[in-house]
Amino acid sequence: MTSSSVISVAVTEFSRPVEADSFQHGTSEKTFKAIKDECEALKQRFGIEALKHLSAKLEISRRGSGGRMKITVNGRLDAAITQNCVITLDPFDTAIKSEFQTTFDARDFEELGDIDVDLQVDDQPEPIIDGIIDLGELISQSLALEIDLHPRKPGAESVLNTQNKSNNSDKSDDICACLLYTSPSPRDRQKS
Repeated sequence: MTSSSVISVAVTEFSRPVEADSFQHGTSEKTFKAIKDECEALKQRFGIEALKHLSAKLEISRRGSGGRMKITVNGRLDAAITQNCVITLDPFDTAIKSEFQTTFDARDFEELGDIDVDLQVDDQPEPIIDGIIDLGELISQSLALEIDLHPRKPGAESVLNTQNKSNNSDKSDDICACLLYTSPSPRDRQKS
């Protein structure tokens, strides 16, 4: 790549674009940490109350070169988020620690035409677009997969069980009262 080359990359909330060719054959390690503004932007993207911390340690392995290059990223994600409980609506903190793996492939998938996708395989390779891999976006997407869409604050189950017991006893009383005081059915009216 010449010094006059321009790299075109879509900017995301936590963007860390890296040229795929910059990785040496073998394995290397990189660590990334989101700054305050990036955490705020990701909070908005994910619809959570707060993203207090996001970092990841990545182990990156490169095989091949040119159109046959494959890069495998093994990551360890560490995040602290605040969400609202779907039962109590109270905010609560959650620590997220997870591992993920993604493989990037330099083949031009458009030129390959229709590709048979094996749904039994965990993940299909991600394309390397214009020679760039956005490791920050990979970390963001991995975090998104770990966020509970229906978060429940610890102890919220007991609140839910108490409400259900209370509601069920009220409903049974309502059903009995309804049976006692219903008007006759149309068939009963015709008999009278």
